[in-house]
Amino acid sequence: MDSNKNRPILNIDDHEYYIDSLPDEGKGLVNGLRTADAQLKMYEDTLKMINIGKMKMLEDLKKIVENIEPLKK
Repeated sequence: MDSNKNRPILNIDDHEYYIDSLPDEGKGLVNGLRTADAQLKMYEDTLKMINIGKMKMLEDLKKIVENIEPLKK
């Protein structure tokens, strides 16, 4: 029983499966899902960085227009 202790487990719809018992196609799909998760994390981090840069540019622009007379309505 201890030999199963360290086997990676897949959980789908409240059912558990040993990943190493899946057919090759299933193992490939598990690897694809892991890759997709890693890519999502990377792009989420990239979007956060872009947003930080955007907020900084807006802050800098607000400082520039402080001394400029706005248009009259």
